[in-house]
Amino acid sequence: MGIAFVTELMFEGKVPHNYNEMRTEFAWMIALEANHFNINNISKVHNYDHVFVIIPKGKLNLSAEGTKIRNNLNPTSPLLTSNIIGELKKTNIKVHYIQEGPNWWFNDYEIIDQFNFYNSLESCDSIFAHNEYDIKFYRGLFPSKKINIIPSLIIEDLVKDIIPKPEDKVIIGGNFARWYGGFQSYLVAGEFNVEKWTQDSHAKREHEDQIEDLNHLPRLTWIDWMKTLSTFKYAVHLMPTIAAGTFSLNCAYFGIPCIGNEKVDTQRICHPELSIDVGDVEKARALVKKLRRDNDFYKKCSKTSKENYHNYYDIEIWKNKINLK
Repeated sequence: MGIAFVTELMFEGKVPHNYNEMRTEFAWMIALEANHFNINNISKVHNYDHVFVIIPKGKLNLSAEGTKIRNNLNPTSPLLTSNIIGELKKTNIKVHYIQEGPNWWFNDYEIIDQFNFYNSLESCDSIFAHNEYDIKFYRGLFPSKKINIIPSLIIEDLVKDIIPKPEDKVIIGGNFARWYGGFQSYLVAGEFNVEKWTQDSHAKREHEDQIEDLNHLPRLTWIDWMKTLSTFKYAVHLMPTIAAGTFSLNCAYFGIPCIGNEKVDTQRICHPELSIDVGDVEKARALVKKLRRDNDFYKKCSKTSKENYHNYYDIEIWKNKINLK
């Protein structure tokens, strides 16, 4: 069975198992033994049984209310008007859309692009979403279409020999932007009374380095990120954006208890007693205190996260969940 991925990434071919930047989309390609093509070169994609398309998010400068902050062209607009799904269906058997980012992202597009995005998904054979929460969204938009989940995934080749050595410190999942909810995570993490860390990302805010009691990791390759993460004892990730959930999954792999958004599958499944309504900052603080003071509770959460990672996210289990019929 031939499988291809089509994304904005600028390479062609297969992903090696020892690739240092093993984000979840690369893990998917390896698990499915797929070839990859850039989305602007779809003429090369033909005679595949299944083609998975990840349409780039495309960004516009809008306020949360939809007011334009600055006029700019949505870089995804040309792709949406070029009927890439229809072209791929001419030369391949089935074409599937994989969710990119939160399900509401396209609401920021211009009206014509919103309709073109909808029509692109409507023309796919099926849709693969991040979470159970997202399935409800897409089923509402496409009542007659097959909607599946494509869970986040870790390829363990490069990390299987890492021995976690947790130090008395906490990592928060993201920067001080609305996307990540870093401010809330920072305040809640303060209840641990240990060193607080976060990672630099595209969302890092100006002057964030001036927060005296928050340390920043530099931008790291995926493998260096995993090695560094294995040294943490606690994690807080009050990210309101419901997306792929790789942070919670990475924590679970090492048995790091993570407090986070219950609507994200990796969080809810791997960290059941630490999953909260993302707006319930009060409960998040209470859970921090319990993890810090109750060693039995900490050990239980750590053990559960590792067990549930292997029970639900092992690669063979992952493969069985991908329904391509």
